[in-house]
Amino acid sequence: MRIFCTILFLLILHLSSWSQKSITTSAPCTDSMAQNTKGRWVPNYDLATAVSKSQKLEAYNRVDILHNILVKMFPVPVGVDVRVNRSAGNTYYGASRKYYFTKDSVLTFDYLNKLPIISFSYFANFSPHYCAHTNKGIVFTPGSKNENSDGIGILVNNLTGLANPPTGEDWTINGQPVAMMSSMITEKWKGYEMYGDVRLNGRSILIHRPGMLPYIPVTRKQYLERCINQTTRLYDKTIEWERNMPVRSLEEQEAEKKAKLAKFEKDFGKDPKRLKSAVDYYISGYKTDQQIRDERVTSAIRLKEQELKKFTDELEKTSREGLLDSPAVIRVMYDSNLIFDTDPKTGSMLITENPDYIRKDLSVHIPQLIIFKWKWSPDFYPAHKQIEKIFLQDFPIEKIQAMIDK
Repeated sequence: MRIFCTILFLLILHLSSWSQKSITTSAPCTDSMAQNTKGRWVPNYDLATAVSKSQKLEAYNRVDILHNILVKMFPVPVGVDVRVNRSAGNTYYGASRKYYFTKDSVLTFDYLNKLPIISFSYFANFSPHYCAHTNKGIVFTPGSKNENSDGIGILVNNLTGLANPPTGEDWTINGQPVAMMSSMITEKWKGYEMYGDVRLNGRSILIHRPGMLPYIPVTRKQYLERCINQTTRLYDKTIEWERNMPVRSLEEQEAEKKAKLAKFEKDFGKDPKRLKSAVDYYISGYKTDQQIRDERVTSAIRLKEQELKKFTDELEKTSREGLLDSPAVIRVMYDSNLIFDTDPKTGSMLITENPDYIRKDLSVHIPQLIIFKWKWSPDFYPAHKQIEKIFLQDFPIEKIQAMIDK
């Protein structure tokens, strides 16, 4: 145990020396100096959980293909330190779910028809250099405290990040949870459609075996039927709540009314004109609790009818146009004002995982689908501009595609 603790201490000390190292400048540090100073590749740290040593080794041997490509492309990174992490864990791709609420009304689920598979990832964070003030004056610090989401990475055997079930949503189709994909943009890169948020300059591409998608698009018909069911359920609960709103007895309300009128008499009795104005205003707006309750119920019923009509009208229109089986692309779940979003830059496709995609004859660590992602901030960090240019021009994406089923 003492030997293990000593080794662990030395490892922590070694990693700390990498992450905390700074270079004192002979003159005041400038952004130009920081962005043009040679950086380093920082040693990996491992986030593997609940996988065997051999499974982790097999997984990391594959993600290291990307690592070796990047080291070859950027052997001595300029203006950045490159921090690398790898992870591996168990997941169940295409497993169906049974949702339920706990006794505390928290939505949760149980997996059914589980097919275990190893999901693993690699991310190289291109952390920009920057200048900082310390008690020693102005120093150059190589990115040690400037980690962000900028860089290049892959996620294997998992759609997380590219598609996620909306929070609090229990919608399933054939037991598969419905998820929203990232906005699909019209651009292509080396033949691949790119997904992502163009405002954040982040991109992702989905790499899979040819001729079969790892997901199944939700149809417009399925989505509209869900909208109708959800709207009905939501407003029915509201209507029921309004109908069950506690009300006071008519005798209690009449007593309150008389007390209010008596107070007007007391306050304004010497001014008949003001008294009449106060009484008339109060009487004109007076409603019993029962009247208020009935009006709120009527309003909720009217709103339910208005909202449902939007979805039923769209269902009829979609049917006439022969688009019932086309993919549902939306911006916001259950939005009755913009039901489908035809702009590929802002719309998100609804999908479920395809349980038939995963091959059962392959070992659990074999890559069957890969999300390849990257993100740069060239407007904030000039060093990223040159890195992005080299990456987009020279990266051999075919080597990542070749990992599928191997």
